[in-house]
Amino acid sequence: MRKQDFEFLVQLLRENAGWEFTEEQYFVVDKKISNFIREKGYASVEELISELKIGSRPLIAQVVENMAFSDTSFYRDYDVFMRFENGLLPSLRENNRASKKISFWSLGCSTGQEAYSIAFAVRRKFIGLDNWDISILGTDISSVAIAKAQRGAYNNFDVQMGLNAGMILDFFYQQDDQWQVNDDVMKMVEFRRYNILDPITFPTKFEVIFCRNVLRYFGVDYQRRILEHLSTFQNAGGILYLGKNERVAGIEDYYSKLEGYNCVYVCKGQAVKTPPANLPDQGESGMPHFVRPDILLTRRK
Repeated sequence: MRKQDFEFLVQLLRENAGWEFTEEQYFVVDKKISNFIREKGYASVEELISELKIGSRPLIAQVVENMAFSDTSFYRDYDVFMRFENGLLPSLRENNRASKKISFWSLGCSTGQEAYSIAFAVRRKFIGLDNWDISILGTDISSVAIAKAQRGAYNNFDVQMGLNAGMILDFFYQQDDQWQVNDDVMKMVEFRRYNILDPITFPTKFEVIFCRNVLRYFGVDYQRRILEHLSTFQNAGGILYLGKNERVAGIEDYYSKLEGYNCVYVCKGQAVKTPPANLPDQGESGMPHFVRPDILLTRRK
């Protein structure tokens, strides 16, 4: 790919998705765009760019979706998720016991594993869940990723990433060669395609927003703008998750670091009850070992 083609694509992605790619990431862009060209049947990158310069919005949207990052897994960063489950969730349960209502947003949810992981954690920690109004929204710029998330069907490799045998048996059933998320979990989660640069029009505010390893791909100005938008959709004291050790410009203008957690922030405005930073020994529920899903049905008998 020629330098001018690379620069055109970088500018296109900056304007339509807010992402910043440097010259050091040339090979990332080149690999993804080469896959797109091959998939769509273009003769060359030059042919694709000629069409993009015409300004076709559907084609631009397809290119942007193709460039989206999709690295995800169930209980990704296992220690982070276990502290969410055993530290933050009990605090949220107590603080919202009167209203019995909590809303979560998984922003940049990719193929849905993070949103479903939130649902798994809630089901493991909430007694009498039927009396609660729990809503979990997953959004991503990729319509292909959202379609997979909505199906809730994952292969053996997918479920091996982050889940132990007990969790797979609790939250999935086998359907042909796929593991299907149980209906009681599926109904807790809604998925929508959403570009983070678009206005937020959701009718609710969120007690917890997961925006992990998303903002790192944006320039400083976009990071600040996105943080401002997110903070308006959280009440004071709302929780924001960033990626583990992720650094985002301007976050201190809208959020305060939650002491004892390296990737959790509190929306500014009022005091919040801080959950315990130290968790008890997880014992058998610690980091799961590699699981062969094909033996799980035998174990269930």
